[in-house]
Amino acid sequence: MKTALIVCSIVLLSLSVLFFAYLMIIMPSKKKREEMKKYKGAKFAHRGLHNAERAENSMSAFAAAVEAGYGIELDIRLSLDGELVVFHDDTLERVTEEEGRVDSKTAAELAEIKLCGTNDGIPTFREVLELVGGRVPLLVEIKEDAYKYGVTEKAAEILADYDGEYIVESFNPLSITRFRQLVPGIPTGLLCTNYLREKKYRKIMYFALQNMLLNFRCRPDFIAYNHSEWRNAAISLVRFFFSKTPLFCWTLRSAEEERQAAEHGFTGFIFENYESELK
Repeated sequence: MKTALIVCSIVLLSLSVLFFAYLMIIMPSKKKREEMKKYKGAKFAHRGLHNAERAENSMSAFAAAVEAGYGIELDIRLSLDGELVVFHDDTLERVTEEEGRVDSKTAAELAEIKLCGTNDGIPTFREVLELVGGRVPLLVEIKEDAYKYGVTEKAAEILADYDGEYIVESFNPLSITRFRQLVPGIPTGLLCTNYLREKKYRKIMYFALQNMLLNFRCRPDFIAYNHSEWRNAAISLVRFFFSKTPLFCWTLRSAEEERQAAEHGFTGFIFENYESELK
């Protein structure tokens, strides 16, 4: 009996130590909380205010978002000639009639490719920044694969001359780590979801990403999580133990989903396919 009690005590102590260590690993940063207060309740139009007539990540969608007063979430990646363009996927097929990778074409070639059958081509990041001109805040998502570099450094270079409000996020913890080093004053956030639901993501790397095991490297100032995965263990622990951490949710597609997200503790809202109410 005594031996069993000792073993149980050791096991419980070991589990407690591991749990505490895990909390220390996933702990977000506290340094930019004052800067992030302005984004409490913020509404970001996902890839601009797009609809059947206005393509996602198009100049028309961004102009509509600015006119409506929404913040803008957008995606940046590199073209063949090293220019930052605003486009979500790494290939062209889904939203254009072209095929192939985005980084197989120059920025000039991409500008001629029409989005979703509209008259809008694929814009450069510089063009979008000029259009927005600081009138609404930006949520810039860095699209950068593991062990590939360049997007982060180019974004830091371009944004150094931008006077408007913006924050930066990425699914890649190393991207936001590098951006933080290049532009120390700007809040950076980790994008995350329940990767393991899909068979293709059932790998050690995605297990680590889903459970935020690289937070000790990037120490995000905010976390942007798939709103439908709000019960996930990692985000639940952050919400409970680090309750002052700003939590953004993506991607909401109705006012009802937005209401539920607010009830689940999210404080920033990335939406599409409806017009969110501005307070």
